[in-house]
Amino acid sequence: MKAKSTGLAPDIFIKQLENGNLPTVVCIIGEEPYYRDLVRHALLDKIFADVPADSRDITVFDEKSDLKKLDTLINTYPFFSGRTVVMVTDKELLNPKTEAEGKKSKSVGKGKAKDADLSKQERLQKLLGDVPDFCTVILQTEKMDGRQKFTKFLQKETVYVDCSPVDSRYLPAWLARQAEQRGGKLDRGAIQRIQEYLAVVDNPPLQLLASEMEKISVFAGTRKEWTAGDVDMLFSALPEAGAFALSNAIIAKDTILALQLLAEERKKNAYLPLMAAKLLAHLRNILMVKECGRMGESPQQIAAKIHKAPFLVSMWQREGTRFTESRLRNGIQSLDQMIEEIGLGGRQFDRMEEIIAILCA
Repeated sequence: MKAKSTGLAPDIFIKQLENGNLPTVVCIIGEEPYYRDLVRHALLDKIFADVPADSRDITVFDEKSDLKKLDTLINTYPFFSGRTVVMVTDKELLNPKTEAEGKKSKSVGKGKAKDADLSKQERLQKLLGDVPDFCTVILQTEKMDGRQKFTKFLQKETVYVDCSPVDSRYLPAWLARQAEQRGGKLDRGAIQRIQEYLAVVDNPPLQLLASEMEKISVFAGTRKEWTAGDVDMLFSALPEAGAFALSNAIIAKDTILALQLLAEERKKNAYLPLMAAKLLAHLRNILMVKECGRMGESPQQIAAKIHKAPFLVSMWQREGTRFTESRLRNGIQSLDQMIEEIGLGGRQFDRMEEIIAILCA
């Protein structure tokens, strides 16, 4: 179970870091690598100031952590650098698979129990409760169990930064900030095109998007308004672009274009199950929206129900007018069966051609 989002947002933490003192314990928790990297780099830049990255002295505990060594590092003054930095990424220590490891003491944190009576996590908690000012301890992991006393202690007593993924509904605001940071602006068509590319993804890949945004800013040069054309130009190099174009051609019932795109992907030796899976997800979204509409739900109600942007729901509604529910179900069933049979040595591109012909008929 992931901890509830009770921590600081990454951008808020970075602003506080720029204007305040260095914290002694920082927890970087969440499944979004873009935010984890952003927070960690900002923190280390603040700690080491002008020290080059390859000259920074950081001790990392990544597995089978020796807590005696950790205790010594935290409480020994660094005579040469004036600052000790310790990073703990040990998954078994931060988020153990079992509910408890070793014995538990009711008096943890109160200084009454002997270390021998405490679990490793309780001993770590005791260390983190009294970190000297010359030391910064960084805890980094994808998940924390919100039921654990240790997680609740971290949320209450340390700087806890929530690096959870961005929900696709909030992607437009994130994209707008990214463009603004690079001196540009994405028009509505550009943002919608990116959303179309990522329509089958619940949590957008922020690292990839940030990289592509950087490319768009370079490509656009002095032009500060970026369009859907700019997005297509840069995103066309991504591996997913072929599947995206093929899916759109099929949904538009453009049989000739769809077969041409499939032939191009075949020449590139593309991985057909992945392409089929993306088309499958697209068809399922159209069918789901079509069924909800038949039951009288509005686009706004559907968007809230399935946690997707209203514009995507409207797009799937328009696309659904080209298909009967029966045709969609048959296409979904055929794709499912093809993907399963490919794993058993079954037909591939020729079978996909047949499915395209039936869907586009």
